[in-house]
Amino acid sequence: MPVRMMAALAALLLATVVAAAPSQDAGAAAAPPTASPAAPTPDEALVAAGRRLLFAEHPEAFRQMARNDGFGGPKSPLIANRMQDRAPELVAEARAKMSVEAFGTGRAGRGLWLIRFPYVNVVLLETRDSLVLFDTGYAAIGPVLRDLIPTLSAKPLKTIVITHTHVDHAYGAFALLADKPQIITTAQFPVMADVDIRLRGSIARYNNQPLALQPQSRADFTLPTRTFAGRLALTIGGEAIELVAAPAETADQMYIWLPGRRTLVTADYYQGFLPNAGNGKRIQRHVEEWSAALRGMAALRADRLLPMHGAALTDAATINAALTLHADALDYITAQVVDRLNKGERKDAILASIDWPARFADSPLLVASYVRPEDIAKMVAHRWTGWWDDIPSHHNALDFGAEARAIVALAGGVAAIDSRARAALPDNPRLATRMADWALYGAPGDPLALRLAVDIYMARLAAPDTPVQEATIYLEAAARARAALAQMPAR
Repeated sequence: MPVRMMAALAALLLATVVAAAPSQDAGAAAAPPTASPAAPTPDEALVAAGRRLLFAEHPEAFRQMARNDGFGGPKSPLIANRMQDRAPELVAEARAKMSVEAFGTGRAGRGLWLIRFPYVNVVLLETRDSLVLFDTGYAAIGPVLRDLIPTLSAKPLKTIVITHTHVDHAYGAFALLADKPQIITTAQFPVMADVDIRLRGSIARYNNQPLALQPQSRADFTLPTRTFAGRLALTIGGEAIELVAAPAETADQMYIWLPGRRTLVTADYYQGFLPNAGNGKRIQRHVEEWSAALRGMAALRADRLLPMHGAALTDAATINAALTLHADALDYITAQVVDRLNKGERKDAILASIDWPARFADSPLLVASYVRPEDIAKMVAHRWTGWWDDIPSHHNALDFGAEARAIVALAGGVAAIDSRARAALPDNPRLATRMADWALYGAPGDPLALRLAVDIYMARLAAPDTPVQEATIYLEAAARARAALAQMPAR
């Protein structure tokens, strides 16, 4: 492993749960987060200890996981798990890895820039008399933009458009309020902000972010001064700007059309890989509305596409084909799920056998780097048919530990499951992983069960076809099991 990659992965481990105190940057006009810097929770500390051990023992698994890190942009293990943090070292990291791409001067010498950071982009538009910023990035990006923008244009920043509430798009605004810009969002933005506050503990866990930095009140957000539903047509400094609200990754998402420049700013609708529309650790996503938004954008026949993740597209035919391909893929999954549900197939059977034709499977624009097609199918099925999976006993809740204990007993003990799981791993890794779950939850203090869980989960993490969201689940569970093993007295 190259030294640079080793260092980056080590930083990922060390940065996972250690949240530095939010810094008060000079000129910041908004209050700091109300969450006080705090020591990691016991569970955060346990997972971090387990990750350090796993890193030393399974470097190949971390190499594999790192291949998908970046979400279409530069990588930064330091930033990845601290996106609400304003600490100076994160600001320095964002500044060092930033790049600025200019896309012509437009009419009357007015600029347009795609500013790229680790994981996310923002777009800056220069009008006749002021600047418009589309998205503000995560917290550490705010101070970088505050320093950068005056070097691109001397005009004041008078408008900030935030495409949705996610941490990597909305949290840098606090540092950009000196010129008292209007903040424009969809009407659903404050509603989704309240969801983030209400579910802060759950979101921290599922997003792998420190609990201490999660928002506790609306004071932790830069809230809009203007909201809209549907469409909003603006003229700012002679520049026509059209904002279109369309639920997709979130209920409050929007995209932007700049007709005078034939330019789309696509927020998180277009990501350059299989859309993150089936995330099993996030709130309900709107697959069919997502597809409709992609088709609406394709119909505009843009000459330029500026995404918030990944590289710009600058050819009209390429843009139309890419947007249409993504819409076709989402529609194919949706139609298949609905058709098979209507034919009376069991949900588990549908989701375990989603057909994915070569047109999609072989496309470099639909690589399953973040989620699988079946994950999107699960989101569709859950939305339209509820949580029951068609297995009779599953309609009544049963603690998985109780079920797993019964399975361990029926199998003849953990050793029997261990033997069968290891034998199944090469040819049926999904079944092997289920067996590891049975052992871990059925005999949680058994060192053989813990070791099996570590070995199976890390094997899944190292598999070339394991997407990022799935990999994070295996890593967290393996880290807990490995830390528990380390705490056991030597035999």
